[in-house]
Amino acid sequence: METAAVLAALNVLGLFVFAVSGALTALRNDMDLFGVAMIAFVTGVGGGTIRDVLLGVFPVWWIAAPSAIFICLAGAATATLAQPIIDSRLKALIWADAVGLAVFAVLGAQAALAVDAPAVIAIFMGAVTATFGGIVRDVLLNEPPLILKQDIYATAALTGAGVYVILMSIGIDAGVGAPVAALATFAIRAAAIRYRIPSPKYARPRKAELD
Repeated sequence: METAAVLAALNVLGLFVFAVSGALTALRNDMDLFGVAMIAFVTGVGGGTIRDVLLGVFPVWWIAAPSAIFICLAGAATATLAQPIIDSRLKALIWADAVGLAVFAVLGAQAALAVDAPAVIAIFMGAVTATFGGIVRDVLLNEPPLILKQDIYATAALTGAGVYVILMSIGIDAGVGAPVAALATFAIRAAAIRYRIPSPKYARPRKAELD
């Protein structure tokens, strides 16, 4: 499969699953169908929109590719119709979010590299693209943002974006590197969900240790 086709397929996947996660969050808050569709859309395109604004890329990506709107609506519809067969909407949205995080960490880094951003900026933009849509979703619905949970979240996005940038720097084709980096990101996030692996944090010395 050609590189452009791989990246396009990943974009559709990321949009769809992030829209599903947004819709599931809205449904948990008993929103009407319009609200569900709006939250699904904001979740799907939010991170990439903020990335493009920071990079000075205009019009932002989904205005140039309006099919994103219909993909998000499809994700909202799927989440709504699947409610009766979902055991836990919270678990479903967490796993859908994990897939979206993995895909958009890579696509965000790719978008930054495409406008000749430095490697460190590309990694940062991968994390922005992967996390900010979910942050907007959770803030709008007054939910605790997943990025502020103790288990690994933003770290997974930064790592996945870093893996992608490294693979590009050594000459790996994006059509191969993007799926590999996305799988690495998902593996890290999945392990954090499954085993509740905490993010690295500074452990403040206890008073007795300072005496």
